[in-house]
Amino acid sequence: MASYGSLVWVGQALGPLTAGLTEDLIRATEELISVRDLAFDLAEMRAASIAENVSLVQYVLANNIDPATVAPPAAAAAYAQRLARRGVPLTALLRAYGIGQYRLLDAAIGVILAVPGREQATRVAELLAFAGTYLDRLNSSMGRIYETERDRWLSSRQAARQQWIARLLDGDGEIDATTAETALGYRLDQRHLAAELWAAPATPGPDAVRALEQAREMLSTRLGAGGTELASATGARDLRLWLPVGGPVDISAIAATIAEAELPVRVALGPPGDGVPGFRYSARGAARAKALAVSAGPGAPPVVDFDAVAPFALLVDDTGELTGVVERILGPLARDTTKMALLRHTLDVFLAESRSYSRTARVLDVHRNTVQYRIQQVTGRYGIAVDTDTFDIRFALGVCRWHPQVLTRTF
Repeated sequence: MASYGSLVWVGQALGPLTAGLTEDLIRATEELISVRDLAFDLAEMRAASIAENVSLVQYVLANNIDPATVAPPAAAAAYAQRLARRGVPLTALLRAYGIGQYRLLDAAIGVILAVPGREQATRVAELLAFAGTYLDRLNSSMGRIYETERDRWLSSRQAARQQWIARLLDGDGEIDATTAETALGYRLDQRHLAAELWAAPATPGPDAVRALEQAREMLSTRLGAGGTELASATGARDLRLWLPVGGPVDISAIAATIAEAELPVRVALGPPGDGVPGFRYSARGAARAKALAVSAGPGAPPVVDFDAVAPFALLVDDTGELTGVVERILGPLARDTTKMALLRHTLDVFLAESRSYSRTARVLDVHRNTVQYRIQQVTGRYGIAVDTDTFDIRFALGVCRWHPQVLTRTF
């Protein structure tokens, strides 16, 4: 146990000074860390915390108590817990203790220097050692109190948010929108765009978390949400978002932003919707678009928009019977081979470009003759007619793209 008995008289001399020191510290702390930066109703708690801390330091010194054994005063602990619940950074609390340390040291050193003698330097060194031990003990204790309360509060708040989200998505019973908005920190009386974000399975956990957060920030910035979105973790590598949107959504711009960032993250977007029904509708669409992207495997684009793939997304629940349909329409083109995949892609682009060989060649970045040769194989060798109504062909090609499990390895 460290002994600071030679400083007892310093602690006793500080006794009559504690009231003035407390008032001075309250003013100094307010000047450096404004109550407005915290919350007005925290002013009284902060004053009580400062008063108890000053009194405790004086008492510990005056009674030769080992500073390494001292517990924070009750008011200081309560203040730290309140800051944690308000989301005020721990640095603001520790900075306040730094200010207090400086002022108390200044006063205590003044007491020592007011008494002439050869031991002044020794006493000042002992005081600095005492202060270092005391502040280290206080900071570590207050840090634990703050973090424990923050974790408890965040866990409780997250649980409440998840419950409200589940109720909104279930759509059962009346929803008190005002209470829900308060719990969620998100307005429901607006137009919503839901998004599902998930990281690649091979991405290490910490990297996945960072990538998801980067993708969230990109979506928020691109849509002008300004940080007012609602986020809900649906797994260790999955995140669900609702973002407020005011006008048309530029899906191509979103896709370009995500692709350029080269993040190991995929995004599925739901259709925009208004109010509580839109909140639910958009989330369901995003979930179906995600299921479709997962079904498509690595070949799916990084961003999938429900509106663009709705016919195929709605098939995701049961694809068993689609195999026969695809085989009937495409024949050998439904085989799961590299060659057939190339021919299917060429045919898909060819039909999308209104059967134009030149435009198809530009899209595929190949020579026009290459397109002609591939289409001749499709029509001549495999008997696919492209000069009549091609709705069923395009549908079958889309199923092959988004539900590759329907492809057959043999006939």
